[in-house]
Amino acid sequence: MREELIPMWLSLCLVGGFCAYSWYWYIRSIIFYRKNGFDFSRDFGPEIFFGEYRDESFLGKPKAKFYFGMPLVLVVTSLLSISIILSLMGISKACIDCGEYGLPM
Repeated sequence: MREELIPMWLSLCLVGGFCAYSWYWYIRSIIFYRKNGFDFSRDFGPEIFFGEYRDESFLGKPKAKFYFGMPLVLVVTSLLSISIILSLMGISKACIDCGEYGLPM
């Protein structure tokens, strides 16, 4: 393996792990709320904070978490994972005027 690809592989492991974790919780949330009749009075899944601080006032409500928070996290982590994979395969470059694998020389 080329040494300049090591940061890309590490970032793929980090982002890919977070992506898999997010997909796992979103699928479990879909199953839970479907069995529950989409009653959002009960919270399920990881806590998501819509703000800078881990304060109760910034804690996402179950409905906002299900319809906005988790899908946003899924889209971002999935796009990052796909872009890293395409860069590792040599299909796309991580930057313009870079080396063979899209990494700065």
